Amino acid sequence: MVKNIGMIGDSIAHGYYDEQNLGYFARLAQKILSHHVGEYVFNNMSQSGDNVADATNRAFSETLSRNFDLILVNIGINDLRRRKDSDLQLDFSEGARKMYWNKLLDILALTKANIVVLDLIPVVEERYTEQASLIRYNSDVERYNEIIKEICDSRNIAFFSRYNLWKNRKLKELYKDATHPNAKGHQIMSDEIYDYLTANGFI
Repeated sequence: MVKNIGMIGDSIAHGYYDEQNLGYFARLAQKILSHHVGEYVFNNMSQSGDNVADATNRAFSETLSRNFDLILVNIGINDLRRRKDSDLQLDFSEGARKMYWNKLLDILALTKANIVVLDLIPVVEERYTEQASLIRYNSDVERYNEIIKEICDSRNIAFFSRYNLWKNRKLKELYKDATHPNAKGHQIMSDEIYDYLTANGFI
């Protein structure tokens, strides 16, 4: 029986700024199918600009209308936009983000699929220009990853942590801008996710 793998996320998960117009999810699909011909189908439900509230609001119709065996979740970087040098969170308080993450995972649990949550990778802070009114900080990314991991751990949901590995890479060579990986970055992401899924028995 053919298995269905889904992805819900934002522009990074959608594959924006991959010069080959693939993104890491399509690259992952190619790699899986090269080892498991005809055994899987893939649905990328990601939308550019989505935050965790958007993903939660779409998840009910997007995921329950399909029979998924595995759903990957990669959302959250759009929750962390701040005004430069400001302590004020523009989009979501920590409490609101926790609420939406729990609601999102409640919805995904209804699918009976295996769930794998991917952490947020670092941003290249120095690429935000002096004129930029909004910026993301890695201190916020690190804290958010902690929050998401705590929620996943409390639910026994798999959480794939990559941040510490990525922060030590030459990100300017792997990113198109401050936030989005380029083709090389997307390829690394797909390879890492494939290795994680195979090592943990998800495929």
